[in-house]
Amino acid sequence: MLKLIEVLVIFVVSTVLLISNRVRYDIIGIGTVVILVVLGIVTPTIAMAEFASIPVFILALVMILSRTISGSGIMEKLGEMLTRKFKNEYIVLAVLFLSIGLLSGFMSDVALTLMMIPIAYVIAEKLKHSPTKYLMPFAFIAVLGGRFTVASTSSNLVLYGLWYQKFGSYLPFFTFSMPGLIIVIAAVPVVILITRLLPDRVKPVTSLEEFKTGEYLTEASLEDGSEILGKTVGEIEASYNVRIVGVYPGRVGKKNRVLRKGDVIIIRVRPETIATLSGIKGVNIAPSQFFDQESKLTEVFIMPDSKLVGTTISNMVSASRYNIAILGISAYGKRIFGRLRTLTVQSGDVLLVSGHEGDIAEFMSRESLAPLHQRDIKILNVRSGVIALGSLAIAVGLASAGVNIILAYLIAVIILLATKVLDVKDIYHSIEWPIIIFIGTYIVFGDALVSAGITGYISDFTAGSILILFLMSLFFANLIGNVASAVIMGPVAFLFPDPLKAVVVVAMAASCTFITPWGNQSNLLVMSPGGYTVKDYALYGSMLVVLAFIITYLYAIL
Repeated sequence: MLKLIEVLVIFVVSTVLLISNRVRYDIIGIGTVVILVVLGIVTPTIAMAEFASIPVFILALVMILSRTISGSGIMEKLGEMLTRKFKNEYIVLAVLFLSIGLLSGFMSDVALTLMMIPIAYVIAEKLKHSPTKYLMPFAFIAVLGGRFTVASTSSNLVLYGLWYQKFGSYLPFFTFSMPGLIIVIAAVPVVILITRLLPDRVKPVTSLEEFKTGEYLTEASLEDGSEILGKTVGEIEASYNVRIVGVYPGRVGKKNRVLRKGDVIIIRVRPETIATLSGIKGVNIAPSQFFDQESKLTEVFIMPDSKLVGTTISNMVSASRYNIAILGISAYGKRIFGRLRTLTVQSGDVLLVSGHEGDIAEFMSRESLAPLHQRDIKILNVRSGVIALGSLAIAVGLASAGVNIILAYLIAVIILLATKVLDVKDIYHSIEWPIIIFIGTYIVFGDALVSAGITGYISDFTAGSILILFLMSLFFANLIGNVASAVIMGPVAFLFPDPLKAVVVVAMAASCTFITPWGNQSNLLVMSPGGYTVKDYALYGSMLVVLAFIITYLYAIL
């Protein structure tokens, strides 16, 4: 009994810290495990074994695949094509939401949310709405979709591992597809309704850095065969969500200026639109021998003591010894009356630089430049995107055929390495280590709770009720996260007369992390950009929770 009290005290303290959001979740997890080991509740051997457990390893592989697909820029290109093909807002949203929901079954919901944030801004711009109307729905559908396969979300992976520990066999890959798929499909119109109900708020700029790097000035030459030749400036701006501020030779006078071969266009563009722009056939961005699809894009800040201050971009590029390309300069306060190369760099400007990592590092070091806040900017790489999606399809096919899920996803990563789509050093950067650490620590914590006897007490409280099982799993998921919910409620589900059906109920409830912003990292990603409040998540997220509960409950009793 004393052991149970100690574990519950640790549980309450860690829960309060998670809710307060003042200490990072992985630090809380590490601190919790350290206390458990010091008190002798968990041995160091067991703690280390859980850190290397099946769910943790699979999640790391899924993250690698997800980041590779995300980094190719192919999803942004597909989203941009959809917004051009379909003019009706609801058709665009329905296709996007359904695509995201289905894709989320096979890759990280966090990676999907990151990929969809630029699309939300594109749609908002075209439809003359605030991004607030779309950011939360995109995050919701990414989380909602991650429920119908065992590899789709971290809580499902935890249940997958717990099932193996208990019964000595693995859950089939599509164990949760019924009712998971039904929930995803039924949720699409509900999420569209949420976009209608969300207020059209305008989020104010909160920092000088955010304001200055909102858009860049860049230039591109139009080559023979370009898909935008013969179109007017106005048509290009409407189709690709950019603003053309100049055409060389000659300045833009009217929106009906027709673009021709050899023209050089000066464009104001958001960083997240670079992937779309680089994917337009026959458009050569900031022509340079050092710019290719394998290049890394970095935002660098011009320090006051930099030797580049007062230098034109033309002189900077011609005198460069670093094998880098200057793709753009921060557009804030800039007026341009000729080519981009005539602009003079000033202290406080931000450059958008392309090149290989070592060359960019040398350029920054020798020219007194500072890296700006980390932001994921992509150049469209169709080859990488196609191979990454193909590798994911192979992994899913193998897992569905009964191949061990670890081996299936490992083969997919090996394909990426063999085709050089993925570099060995990129593996470490692709993994969200705070999430991995948090999941590992809470699996250890779950073992401590189970060994202390809490499973029996919770089981007595649920009294075999599917309703109470769902509600308790939902409570823990939104209070302290989906991983903790699966860790605590998974063993309780095993005690039900039909443990498989009960585990599916826990999986559905643990994935309903919509009513608090801290329940899922995808919620946190869009909270600040969208200016959302805790009340927003409770109000709009509850609509999806009710839907998921009704479908899950019908599945459980039929």
